[in-house]
Amino acid sequence: MKFGITSGNPRLRLSQHERDGFDRVVRLIEGNPEARKLENICIAALRDAGEKSARGREYFPLRTLGTILDIVDRWAAAPAR
Repeated sequence: MKFGITSGNPRLRLSQHERDGFDRVVRLIEGNPEARKLENICIAALRDAGEKSARGREYFPLRTLGTILDIVDRWAAAPAR
């Protein structure tokens, strides 16, 4: 599974990932000015849970999807910072 959080337009990156075999988008939230911070929070949570990246910075086993979605959904539901 490849996850990514961006503050920009994700369309180009999604098409690149699709060519690499990652062709299903599970959650897409656009316009996050703190994307890098949220991405780092997800990676830290996975590391704390003992998960290791399968390839590169944002590639993890599919079993980690629930953790990532929990973090991202709570972030999206929180009042503006």
